[in-house]
Amino acid sequence: MNHCLIQSVIKTNPQMRYTKDNQTPIAEMIVGIKGLRNDDPINDLKVLGWGNIAQEMVAQLKEGHSIVLEGSLRMNSVTRKDGTKEKQAELTASRIHHITNREIDSNEISSDLSQISRKETNDDIGQKENSSENSNWNSSPLVPEVDEIPF
Repeated sequence: MNHCLIQSVIKTNPQMRYTKDNQTPIAEMIVGIKGLRNDDPINDLKVLGWGNIAQEMVAQLKEGHSIVLEGSLRMNSVTRKDGTKEKQAELTASRIHHITNREIDSNEISSDLSQISRKETNDDIGQKENSSENSNWNSSPLVPEVDEIPF
């Protein structure tokens, strides 16, 4: 099964085109993907969307938005201008998950993440205090202490 999730930042606004035979919408854009290490360069990935996904891409996505793409990945062989062949990855999107609806910078991301983690930590502490005060359930072990198997 070919299914992947990729977090990326949109580098080019989606462009719409249509198939010749039945006029199915196809949207295409380029996204940037960070490498595994901090010193790795950002790699470009071509993303295609068909039908409703294509319409969603054009209507809602803009350059600079952070998104998570869900879909299938394939490799295409492309002939360069100098005649050599090159392999290029292409993702056909099946779902798009919005992280942001606007352009953001790295300082803003780290600030937002620290605020979210502080809020979640405070919420977790409050929930644990409330649940321990209000809990009135049986805390006996789920496994009986006596082994009832005769062998």
